[in-house]
Amino acid sequence: MLLMLSCLVGGIWVTGCTMSPREKSRHPVQISDIKVLLVAPVETLSRQQVASMNQCPICNAVLTGGFIASGAADYITRQLMAHLKAKSGFTLLGPGMATGIRARIISSDIGISRKRLLVEMGRQIDADAVVSGVVYRFRQRVGSKFGVDSPASVGFGIHFVRCSDGRLIWSDHFDETQRDLSENLFRLPSFIKRGGHWLTAEQLAAHGLREIMADFPVRK
Repeated sequence: MLLMLSCLVGGIWVTGCTMSPREKSRHPVQISDIKVLLVAPVETLSRQQVASMNQCPICNAVLTGGFIASGAADYITRQLMAHLKAKSGFTLLGPGMATGIRARIISSDIGISRKRLLVEMGRQIDADAVVSGVVYRFRQRVGSKFGVDSPASVGFGIHFVRCSDGRLIWSDHFDETQRDLSENLFRLPSFIKRGGHWLTAEQLAAHGLREIMADFPVRK
């Protein structure tokens, strides 16, 4: 182990990740009344919103916005849907069911909050709850898996809202920029688990989603 650590610090694959503290919302509430779950499309913050906001528009967690690559929201939506299909135990309504409804709600109430929008989308298709997310940073690496000029950087939040009362049942955020492992040796286990190389933004986001969804409420 000491030899391995010495090699890593000495320059053989010295990549790792540092992560700012994740904002979490945990509420001791029952979810036995939640059977049908709408998976709404993940959204992105606009450049203007990123520049003017430092809090998540749904749960108020502190966030660090930045460049968002094209296709980021669609990618995380697909990953989220796949995870919920495999592990949640809920009856799922896919993102396609929410698109038209979302547009109608916004057209009738332009100033509606994002949280209220999720609730209304769920209610209009008889879902018990809605899960969705917000991407506020998705910057691709510049370079290869063995060396980069600029590392991948990803920030997003996932939220689980009950439609009957609009309560935020669960939320969590992932916020990481890949760094040299020598900057934070305590990230060694995560570095090894993630393959020991510089990740793409998609790979970093996928790892992050698996990590934060580990304690997502499931229906028994």
